[in-house]
Amino acid sequence: MFDALVQLVLSLVATPVASAATLEDKNWQEKTPVQVEEQAANPYLSKTDLVNASDGTLYWVVAVLDGDTLLVSAPDRSTFQVRLLAVDTNEINGPDSTAECYGIEAANFTLDFLKNRAVYLSADPANQDLDPFGRKLRYVDVLKEDGSIVRLNDALLKTGMASYPAQYPTSTPDYFKSLEDTAKANDLGQWGACN
Repeated sequence: MFDALVQLVLSLVATPVASAATLEDKNWQEKTPVQVEEQAANPYLSKTDLVNASDGTLYWVVAVLDGDTLLVSAPDRSTFQVRLLAVDTNEINGPDSTAECYGIEAANFTLDFLKNRAVYLSADPANQDLDPFGRKLRYVDVLKEDGSIVRLNDALLKTGMASYPAQYPTSTPDYFKSLEDTAKANDLGQWGACN
């Protein structure tokens, strides 16, 4: 079942995302290496900087299984599933084998957001480490080309791609609820498209 879901998601995607093997690829293009004199104005990370900065916290996305579930590769090339904290996206394969409203859009948003990006994973001390399905519950911070770090969980809520499941604990529930409320008030994403 899991393999079939991964194949379905991968078949929907035109461009594969990066994997740990990318680091070993001799043809890997460094996006924009840091020049010492330009570092303050142009703080991009090179391949070497990414590898050295990882200290076990840098991961590569292997597959986007749906809008809130990922398959990631660790520095040791082991893979595991991550379920995003503080967000719930509609399913891309519901109980009757049909996608729920805005499920595919949320999965595509997550895929575009993570494509060819290194990610940092962090837990929330208010929640447990794993969900009942053995997936790691994490926030996903993405290193963008401009050197900034952006949190996928927040972006999903801000754009209306996800709802905030208040029944699951987080350290900052009011923050996540306010992101959802703002998206709802502006009819963004699923809030404007789904009844």
